[in-house]
Amino acid sequence: MEIFALDVGSGTQDVLVIDDKLKDFKAKVVMPAPTRLFASGIRKAGKDIFCDGYTMGGGAISMALVNHAKKFRVVMTEDAARTVRDDLEQVKERGIEIGAEADMREDYSKFTLRDVDMDSFRSSFKAMNYELPGPRDLVVAVAVQDHGSAPKGMSDREFRFEQIAGIIKKGATFRDFIITRETPVFTRASAVIRSLHDQGYHNVLVMDTKIAGIFGGMYGAKLPAIVMDVGNGHTTAASITEDGSIVGIFEHHTFSLTPNKMKDYIERLANATLTNEEIFNDGGHGAYVREPISPESIIVTGPRRMQAEETGLNIRYATPLEDVYMVGPVGMVRAYQDMKGI
Repeated sequence: MEIFALDVGSGTQDVLVIDDKLKDFKAKVVMPAPTRLFASGIRKAGKDIFCDGYTMGGGAISMALVNHAKKFRVVMTEDAARTVRDDLEQVKERGIEIGAEADMREDYSKFTLRDVDMDSFRSSFKAMNYELPGPRDLVVAVAVQDHGSAPKGMSDREFRFEQIAGIIKKGATFRDFIITRETPVFTRASAVIRSLHDQGYHNVLVMDTKIAGIFGGMYGAKLPAIVMDVGNGHTTAASITEDGSIVGIFEHHTFSLTPNKMKDYIERLANATLTNEEIFNDGGHGAYVREPISPESIIVTGPRRMQAEETGLNIRYATPLEDVYMVGPVGMVRAYQDMKGI
């Protein structure tokens, strides 16, 4: 079975097409993230816009929509509008209307939002003389970051980490983080599943991009280990036991981590003295450590991975398939292998 593995980040989207044994390589592509591509189109529109489609990653597109609404009408369907905020009242407060295409006047631009557009990938590959297998013969494995739909009174960062820590408290393997069905808890992951089903793809799995990065980063590594994904926005580090279980994790905002702070957090993640309160009170998402480990290695991945060099710790970069960009996609292939017992 061939796997179309995609890691959708805030900066890039990284694609790997390979067999389920991670042996028969077909294609690799790294290109700007969907949120950046849509944002560029919105900035160039110069007129009213209407957005339908699905909830997708925010970031650049959210900022572009809010800024566009200061000069032009921006009308979005409910699902599309949750790209900006899960709370639609907060979307309206930003000058964006919730409505239908029938509400538009004659001169407007239309954008159909989605994180994964398989027809576009299929056409692009075909133009380069490579034919993707049809939907029945292709697994689509997608990594996205989803803060989750937090209840009123709880911050997104608190809710997101509560979900992650809750899984680890129960005794987590990476398989426990795989999502194959829509869930009201994770709106973006659910939108990816729904949009792919609507495109005819039903062999679909989704995982949080940070967990996928950690799973891909430890590919071929000697365990136990600390694996850290230093992203543009967030840094996530996990402690992994010899049998591959996750027994500790912390998540923080990358810009808040000085070298000394990063070093301290990594060391105390390993010895199980890091607390949720200190990470959350420092502006991060949180921490949960179930037990200590004695790591054989500290493995680092992510676009800001070079920050970890300044800690003075003995780190090594993750390069599965000899490519730093393929960490997330390899993590998604490994997730499929784990799910199927391959």
